[in-house]
Amino acid sequence: MNNATKTGIILASVVLLGGLFRLTAVSKIPANTVGVKYSAVSGVQDETLGSGYHIYMPFLDKIYKLSTEVQTTKIEKVTTQTNDAQYLDSTIDVKWRVSEKNAMKVFRDFRNVEVLAEKGIEPAVQRAMEEISVNYNIVELLGSKRNQVYTEFEEALKQRLDSYGVELVAVTIIDTDAGDDIEKAIKNEAVKQKEVDTAKQEQERAKIEAETKQIQAQAEADANKKLSESITDNLIRMKEAEARMKHGWVEVQTSGDVITDTGK
Repeated sequence: MNNATKTGIILASVVLLGGLFRLTAVSKIPANTVGVKYSAVSGVQDETLGSGYHIYMPFLDKIYKLSTEVQTTKIEKVTTQTNDAQYLDSTIDVKWRVSEKNAMKVFRDFRNVEVLAEKGIEPAVQRAMEEISVNYNIVELLGSKRNQVYTEFEEALKQRLDSYGVELVAVTIIDTDAGDDIEKAIKNEAVKQKEVDTAKQEQERAKIEAETKQIQAQAEADANKKLSESITDNLIRMKEAEARMKHGWVEVQTSGDVITDTGK
């Protein structure tokens, strides 16, 4: 191969690489961010792009970037109805983030996190709270089953956000308002329940004390019976002998007095 041929090959390679370079571009995905590639030919791609550099064809592809940092959405008034036809207003704080693996779902439905917060997160909170609150009455929601309601609400919200490509980090029901009349009635009900619980505790305590006294009395009776059964004729004669050896002649009379012969 002569020098002219080698030079031609090198020039052709440079032209080819230059052409490829002009047809491609490099996109940098920063930390706490995920990339979603959109193709003019096949639409939104099913695989997301992690942090780092990625090559794409700008005349065919476009890369959109979505933050995966934790976002906070506070909803001041979530109004729901209970199964006893009462209304409850709740203030709810939600912490969430775009899933790195499923960010393409967020892009397809909302395009960015701002629209997601308004059109996705807030309605999801509303629907999840409605789904759970309708199964309980107002007293249960605010009192006896509050923890159970919170657990079910959290799970319902998690499932809804998962379908959007969003991870639920934490949710907190900051405040609830059922109106002054309802809340006063609930407080009165709580006081009554406390009185009932206290009365039950007193009854249980009295029962335990009575059982303890009965056990003690039975134990004392058993001890006296055992002692009575242990006083036999042989024991009495032995005690008489011990008294004679110590005091001289001794007679045990019916009165229980001991007569000692002091003349010896």
